[in-house]
Amino acid sequence: MGHLRHRGPDLWGPRGRRPMSRPLFAIALLGLLGACGEEAPETATAPPGGLSFQDGGLVLEVGHGPVEGVHARLTPVLYADGQRWTAPEPCVNHADSLDCELPEVGTLRVVLAQESVATVELEAARDITVEGLALEGELSLPGANAWLSNGYHSWSQSGALALGPAVEETELKEALETTGDLEVLREGHTHSWWMTWVAGGAHALSAGVTSADVFKSWAQVSEGETKGLRLVSGLAGEQVALKSGDQLRGERWHLTLSDDLEGALLDYAQAVPSRRMTQGEPPPAEAGWNSWYELWDGVDETAIREHAALLTDLFAGHSPEGLPLRVVIDDGWQRNWGDWWPNQKFPSGLDGLAADLHADGFEVGVWIAPMLVREDSELAAEHPDWLVGDVTYWLFGHGNLKVLDVTHPEAAAHLQAEIARLVSWGYDLLKIDYLFAATLEGTHHEPITGMGHLKLALELIREAAGEDTLLLAVATPHVPALEFVDSWRVGGDIAVSLFDAAWAYLPNQLRSIAARWSLCHVTLCDPDPPILRTLPENEVLFGAWTVATAGGALFLSDDLRPLSEDRRAGAFGDGRETLSVIGFGAIPDDLVPEAPPAKLSSPIDDHAQGLSAHVVPTRWRLQDGRTLGMNVTEEAVTVDGVEIAPRSGRLLETP
Repeated sequence: MGHLRHRGPDLWGPRGRRPMSRPLFAIALLGLLGACGEEAPETATAPPGGLSFQDGGLVLEVGHGPVEGVHARLTPVLYADGQRWTAPEPCVNHADSLDCELPEVGTLRVVLAQESVATVELEAARDITVEGLALEGELSLPGANAWLSNGYHSWSQSGALALGPAVEETELKEALETTGDLEVLREGHTHSWWMTWVAGGAHALSAGVTSADVFKSWAQVSEGETKGLRLVSGLAGEQVALKSGDQLRGERWHLTLSDDLEGALLDYAQAVPSRRMTQGEPPPAEAGWNSWYELWDGVDETAIREHAALLTDLFAGHSPEGLPLRVVIDDGWQRNWGDWWPNQKFPSGLDGLAADLHADGFEVGVWIAPMLVREDSELAAEHPDWLVGDVTYWLFGHGNLKVLDVTHPEAAAHLQAEIARLVSWGYDLLKIDYLFAATLEGTHHEPITGMGHLKLALELIREAAGEDTLLLAVATPHVPALEFVDSWRVGGDIAVSLFDAAWAYLPNQLRSIAARWSLCHVTLCDPDPPILRTLPENEVLFGAWTVATAGGALFLSDDLRPLSEDRRAGAFGDGRETLSVIGFGAIPDDLVPEAPPAKLSSPIDDHAQGLSAHVVPTRWRLQDGRTLGMNVTEEAVTVDGVEIAPRSGRLLETP
């Protein structure tokens, strides 16, 4: 995929700062929404990636030319049959590969797929079960003191951490195999899923996978006499059986050493296969109301109709001209997880309700968790052979759920029939949730890894939904999903039914957006709604600005009927409503903290203590050129000479 460089007027800060690299769809959306009138960017080629084969290893140097003392040197590693395999002799450099002979195992090879992309491959010399393929070695990066720890999927805690020593392998293994809520509330110090950066000095490392066809991928950075760097695809429960002569290709690692961390992260994001980047005319960001965050699974048809009646007046004067309003029916409409038919709370059926909403001028969406099946569902009772064996997912309030196995042809046909039925009922947005469940390693009808299973499921869903249906993916890793979906949940839930609305979840959301901000330039990032009820005015303001930094959606989700007019208007003002649906995100200036924490704080712990221990960027460059200050602390802070109240956000003077 080509790299796009912005060459028009600099909207992102003073002259002399690196112009922002943005895809063409951002320019189109800016024109559509009337936010600015800049010229279209030119297409240019990114600097060389700095990857080469030297002295029997893969060497990464600064792309525009080597810098003394700044480099990484990596060699391939095979994890198979419960062992770690490295070449006993130096690997051999070829023009297009690095070949490492593993006696009685086969040939381990590193191939440069592109200037910045390396892939590890195995050609097996005997029958063998592969658990992972890796690049491991040393990183020389003077001044670096922080790294990004990214969570496994949308909800998982993500943020910048201090460099520290490598954890014991037993602790790492436990973290790699942790799923569900325990993974979501991760402390992050063991490893980073899918992507990372290392920074703090004059230069920075960016590393991330651009494929997830077979393996789950992760990075580990450790501080010692030299910095250790591990880029591993696998060791998270995958097992790939090979016969003698078989070849296995690992995932693609996009690697950059640069004095421009912002540009490197954008280059990585643009290298990830993304439906948004390949569509000739991208869909607009979404605005409207979603039923989940106060009605929970108690939603009914009456509530949907009453909220629709409020929306047009509520958004009047606040929604960019031509942007339709959408009503989304969330969890609680279905008979059961796995039995995706409307229950008795929807007497008109979902089709009748959608028809009436369309007639009133709304677009409509519906939530579904297509890969999860409750054990007491009709589907589980009638077709146990359609479910992945040897794996369950425990969900609060629902108990153990099974995973639909789409390698079974009948289960695949069933999934597509469900999706097609929802579309036929008039739903042109499908909020597809809990997609990470497809990646749980288990026994399938046909041999496949969890990541292969998720990709197959996404292919089936997109095919059944059609090209014109909008897909919002929730609780999924970004790498396999962005190729198939139009929008991606960028962070965790903004409230939970156990605690209702609470301050602790707002900094957590902003920290996730900061960790993943570059991805919000190649897909719509859905940040969850601003919560308007019960929270004090400063926290409502903080939440509304958080939504604006993502730029991908503006859904309200309180029960609007009892809210006062002032509370309803809390999401709007200072242009936040326009930025929230502009189609791409803001950029955090202080991405690398001055004092990075050792571990990621938890919103659960913060809620119990009544404060926030999150470390989050304070200064953000907004999409329209203004500057935003965000304060998660309990004391007022001053940014660019402007005082920002505790737990609040405020516009700063435009540079």
